[in-house]
Amino acid sequence: MNRIGKLLSQFRVVLFCFLILMFLCGPWSLASGDDRATSNRPKIGVVFGGGGAKGAAHIGVLKVLEEQKIPVDYIAGTSMGAIVGALYASGLSASELEKVITAIDWKDVFSGDPDRRDIDYRRKREDFDNLTGLQLGIKDGKILRPKGLIKDQKVNVLFETLMLHTSGIDDFDKLPIPYRAVAADLETGEKVVLKSGRLADAARASMSVPGAFPPIELNGRLLIDGGIVDNLPVDIVKEMGADIVICIDVDKPLETREQLGGSFLILNQMIDIMMKKNVREQIKTLGPQDVYINPDLGELSSGDFDKAAKIALLGEKAAREKIDSLKRYSVSDSEYAAFTALHNREQMKEVKIASVKIEIEGESKISPVVVAERLSVKPGDTVNVDKLKKEAGIVYGTGDFERVDLHVNKEQDGYELVVKAKEKSWGPNYLRFGVSLEGDFEGGTSYNFLFDYTRRWVNSLGAEWKTQVNLGNPSGIYSEFYQPLSVKRLFFVSPHIEWKQQPYDVFDGKHRVASYLVKSYEGGIDLGIQPWMYGEARVGLRYGSFRASPKTGEIDLPEDNATRGAVIAGGRLDQLDNVNFPNKGYLAQVGFLSSLKALGSTDEYYKAQGSFVGAYTFKKQTVIATFAAGSRMGPQLPFYDQFELGGLFKLSGLRSRQILGQSMALARLITYHKMGSSFIGDLYLGGSLESGNVWGENEKQFDLSKLRLAGSVFVGYDTIFGPLYLAFGHADGGFNAGYLFLGKPF
Repeated sequence: MNRIGKLLSQFRVVLFCFLILMFLCGPWSLASGDDRATSNRPKIGVVFGGGGAKGAAHIGVLKVLEEQKIPVDYIAGTSMGAIVGALYASGLSASELEKVITAIDWKDVFSGDPDRRDIDYRRKREDFDNLTGLQLGIKDGKILRPKGLIKDQKVNVLFETLMLHTSGIDDFDKLPIPYRAVAADLETGEKVVLKSGRLADAARASMSVPGAFPPIELNGRLLIDGGIVDNLPVDIVKEMGADIVICIDVDKPLETREQLGGSFLILNQMIDIMMKKNVREQIKTLGPQDVYINPDLGELSSGDFDKAAKIALLGEKAAREKIDSLKRYSVSDSEYAAFTALHNREQMKEVKIASVKIEIEGESKISPVVVAERLSVKPGDTVNVDKLKKEAGIVYGTGDFERVDLHVNKEQDGYELVVKAKEKSWGPNYLRFGVSLEGDFEGGTSYNFLFDYTRRWVNSLGAEWKTQVNLGNPSGIYSEFYQPLSVKRLFFVSPHIEWKQQPYDVFDGKHRVASYLVKSYEGGIDLGIQPWMYGEARVGLRYGSFRASPKTGEIDLPEDNATRGAVIAGGRLDQLDNVNFPNKGYLAQVGFLSSLKALGSTDEYYKAQGSFVGAYTFKKQTVIATFAAGSRMGPQLPFYDQFELGGLFKLSGLRSRQILGQSMALARLITYHKMGSSFIGDLYLGGSLESGNVWGENEKQFDLSKLRLAGSVFVGYDTIFGPLYLAFGHADGGFNAGYLFLGKPF
């Protein structure tokens, strides 16, 4: 027994020595020099303040933190700070963040709309009607407006695809760095701290600037930008457990009296005053151990997203000015390597689709099958992120949805792709307005106000009833019922009616000597095919009556009446990226009309016409080439259906519709250079070279020896009402004209 006792005693001594040795040499032991103890080092929380584009300064600060080997244990952010914070918390490094933020075409992102070439053709054709982008809803006798000035579709999809690698994580404490986003409840005004759910949704909700972006609904609450309640959430990061706070405030001083030049600036100043109050309260809670960084951003503002790289450099400069305070929290190489190993995550570049699920939120008759037919992604496909963005854009391009979200959920053999489409809360019946103006500074002026009312999804196949009212020159009413024949919506039938009146001037050389007023009533029915976003082709019947009566003039003009029964056929391919000032793409169209006495026509004649527009851009210089031609085939064309030329880009220098004839040809080159750009429009300087003519009933068709030359120089501005031109045109024979033109001259 004594021997056993001695052995036990010796074992206790050995065990005690072993434990002492493990304590001294273990990872919790204090290292020499500047190395920090892992368990004993203070936990560091970084606060990213809100400020729009100024939030790019956060990236510069993060670069310095990484350079100094300062690990980040907690992150809290508001507005743009929530976006940068979410991306860093998800596993991106500062350099990756910088590449992402500076590579984004922010103007394109904030435009909301997908590439026009991917938009449904029914929506594309409205672009030629001089309609503004403002779309009002008519519902239960009330006029409803969109919830934000900026369409946020591309913003949403951008953040969703940037954070795809966080799919499956709905607890933000389980991210590589625990994270919080701050938003405000629009109904109660309460601060909402987001710590779970989809990371992209939380970050996006935090930057829903009231009035600019629509609110985001999460967990039954309507959320807006958190800056109005807590723009610098120091309190949040402390609640998470931070011992040390590195606070990045991108706020700027208030504008002086001299700088407050307009109502918008005054409103912005008022919001800044409210935000500064909660910012000051948060700054007061910082202690001597914390680090406060406030970059000097000079004149840079919250809207300068195109200057993100410059703003990031200013953030880096501000952090280096606090380098002594920051270096206190540096750790050893090995400890920082352990942090980066846990933190860094690769973004998802491509996704293998195991299944596709369609979810539609709304009250109308939109079927998930219709949405599924728009998608080209199928189970078994492996697609990259850009392809996913395009797919979301194609669904959004139908014009029926307020937002189209993409989610991915991990499955055994890939990912489930969830396409979640939210119908427009102000739809599906819409009212839009438009205006056009044409003046030639020679007394020839015309204007038009357009009202467009469209009822969509009249039935489950997606029928539409569109009615347009024109007031001015021309004036009239047009109504069309568009009925797809299947869920795929490839084939359709379309009855329509129209009443229209329009004056036609009669010229003797340079002088207008008289004018007609032509009134027409016409109805018809078409059968067509519409291959989604590319264009359409139609065949149909037309029945109408036309009456021309003298309006003014120095010569006697006879009255003329006619009826027409005709067969028509035509088609259009539209792949222009923009109809105001195209940069690339093409527009091709052809049309045929056979007016037959067997169908009740007063005049039997045949008419064909076609045109092609192609656009190409190199850097900021764009060239548009156009060729158009048309001709009768056999008998003469009647007064109400002749070809016409004259006006800006249609033999510039001539008055609008100055020459009429039985056949027509026009070739032109238009070039313009983008002089400047802003979020509300672009400014262009350009010119045109044109050649063409019309030929009368006693002339040889397309007599090229009688081609006329013309050209123009212009300043153009892309406004919310459409392209605005101030131009001067000259045509051979001494014809000159100045133009003020608001509308689409193509």
